[in-house]
Amino acid sequence: MPDPAALIATLDQRFALVALAAMGAGFVRGFTGFGAAMVFVPVAAALYEPREAVVLLFVMDLLIPIPVIVRSIPRCNWREVLPLFAGATIALPLGVHLLLTVDTEALRWGISLTILAATAALASGWRYSGHPGFAATAAIGASSGLAGGIASLYGPPIVLFWLGGQAGAIQVRANTFVYFGLTTFVSGAVFLWNGMFTWWNVVVGLALAVPYSLLMVAGTRIFRLASDRHYRLAALGLCALISAAALPLWDRL
Repeated sequence: MPDPAALIATLDQRFALVALAAMGAGFVRGFTGFGAAMVFVPVAAALYEPREAVVLLFVMDLLIPIPVIVRSIPRCNWREVLPLFAGATIALPLGVHLLLTVDTEALRWGISLTILAATAALASGWRYSGHPGFAATAAIGASSGLAGGIASLYGPPIVLFWLGGQAGAIQVRANTFVYFGLTTFVSGAVFLWNGMFTWWNVVVGLALAVPYSLLMVAGTRIFRLASDRHYRLAALGLCALISAAALPLWDRL
């Protein structure tokens, strides 16, 4: 059983700062469907540990999005979501393996710059026509899993894939919520296998879920007022920020 005194002792000034990060992450997640990790993990990792930050986000985000995910299921495009999920599941272990065994600086430069270039192309108004087949869609999912394992860039590859097509904001956001709902099972299995869950990060993660959920509701309500253009601009801007923040350039600062 956890030591109650030890748990209470964690609710200090650091917790207050992490709670603010959780609020920002919840708003971004509620509005766009992705991007919570970009807001939350850097702050939590700086105040606690990177390992704890990742698990705290997992616990925060485990149950809160379920109502949105359930509403998104009838709206999502399963012909795209399932191949993307399959590709990501296969490639994620490779990305983690590369992260743990080789110098990934060059890979991170390549991934981040590729995403920035794709974001710039879509911002210019370019979109592809037609419907990608299973193999092409699974390859995009694999790029998400690989980029996620190496540089925590799970979201941008798939979001840019959908923004580059003809889907509107409601479809993209629904697809994103369902996709990340599925990948949660994979992440949870990896964390459990590696013994990453503790009483501390579970209890603190549940406490952070309260401010996280409140701002996710706010982000969801604002999304309902946004046009396709506003959502597209916000999602593209977030993809650019995430990929720019992942550049190895900042490691030297």
